[in-house]
Amino acid sequence: MLMHAGIALVSARADELRYARLVETGPRFVDVLVDQNGDCEECALRFKLEDEPRVVRAVMWYGDDDRPVACDVIGWSSAGGGTAIAAMGATVEDSSSGVATLVWGGDWGLRLTPRDGRPPFAESHLRVAPDDVLG
Repeated sequence: MLMHAGIALVSARADELRYARLVETGPRFVDVLVDQNGDCEECALRFKLEDEPRVVRAVMWYGDDDRPVACDVIGWSSAGGGTAIAAMGATVEDSSSGVATLVWGGDWGLRLTPRDGRPPFAESHLRVAPDDVLG
C-alpha cells in the first residue's frame, strides 16, 4: 500500500483513483470504501483508530457454523481487473466487546483463503478479536 502524508492509495484504475484517508490530527479515523463487485457488496464505513495500522496476513475466521478457521488474508484492488495488495489492521472501539481489530483491504475488499481447504471467499472488511489476528 502506497502511503504519503497520511493518505493510502488503495486503487489505481485508469478511470479512477481511490484512497483511504488517515486523519493525522486529533482522533484518527479510517474510511473503509469498497465498491460493489462480483465477490462482495458495496461498503462505506468510518472507524476510529486506537493504534497505528499494520499489515495483517492471517486471521481466525468464524463461519456460519461458528467453527474457527485459520485464513490467509489479502486486500483486493480493482486495478487490472483484480490485484492483490496488503491487508491492513488496527485496533478500533467495538460497542459489544470494548475493542476489536479492524481488517481492511482495497476498493474490492478482502480475499480470505481458508487453510483447511475450503474455497477462497471475499468480505468487505472484518472486525475480529485482537487474539484472532494470526500474523
